[in-house]
Parts: sequence; structure tokens; C-alpha cells
Amino acid sequence: MSIRKATKRETQQIVGHSLHVLKEASMGHIPPKKEKALQMVSPFLSDGGYYLVYTDTDRDEIRGWIGIGSTTDYYTDKPVGIIPELYVLPQYRKHGIAEKLCTEALKHLRKSGFSVVQLNVFAGNAIKSFYQKLGFKEVTTLMEKNLD
Repeated sequence: MSIRKATKRETQQIVGHSLHVLKEASMGHIPPKKEKALQMVSPFLSDGGYYLVYTDTDRDEIRGWIGIGSTTDYYTDKPVGIIPELYVLPQYRKHGIAEKLCTEALKHLRKSGFSVVQLNVFAGNAIKSFYQKLGFKEVTTLMEKNLD
């Protein structure tokens, strides 16, 4: 097992999974279109964000990844670390990979000087309880009502 910064080639490979990741993470709230998936990933990468990958050391095969970057908190105007994406390939789930990736990402963000890390979870996504177990707390809730 190895966790390290993704190479350019690996980042392109991860971006190739964007549509599938969007479908799974958004719980049907975002129309599954490749353009939308790329529109959501591109800003974080162009602003200096990057991926950490979890690989099998024997074959250097990617089993999961986590995105890390930064933004300015909309409400406080303070810089915060962000985790825009966490994904473990289905065949490698339930082996602790997500927790290892999160732990490493938080170390990177702390080393970069951030004291707060934020992420977004769609309603109904089971990963919410995982993040709560790691100490993440709800800050705001986006609510909507369909008028059709």
C-alpha cells in the first residue's frame, strides 16, 4: 500500500472517471453529463489542487483517490482546505482505504497551514456518516422545493 501525489497521467486517468464519480456522489441531484463532471473538477485542479492516490505497491494500480485543494470560505472570508472528491473503486471498498486517504489528506492540508477543512455531501449519500466519524460536522444545509 502506498499513498502519494498522483502523476499527471494518473490525474488524467482519475478525471476519466469523473462522470461515474459524479453520478454516484450526487445521488441523482446533478444530471450525469461528462461536461458537467469536467466543469466541477477543472477549477479545483487549475487552482493548484491535486489528487492523492492509494495504490497497490506491487502493481502500482490505483485503488482510490482523494482530491485536496483550497478556497475562501463564503461566509467567513477565511482560507480553508477542501476535499472536493473521495473515491474508492467498488472492488476495493470496505478495506479502510477511504479512511487512510482522508487521514493523509488532512495531514497535507494541516502542513499547508489550514486549520479548517470543508467538503460537501449530497443528501442521502451514505458517506456522510463516514465523514462524521472522522470528526466533520454539518455547517449549513441547502434546502430546495420543486415547484413543478
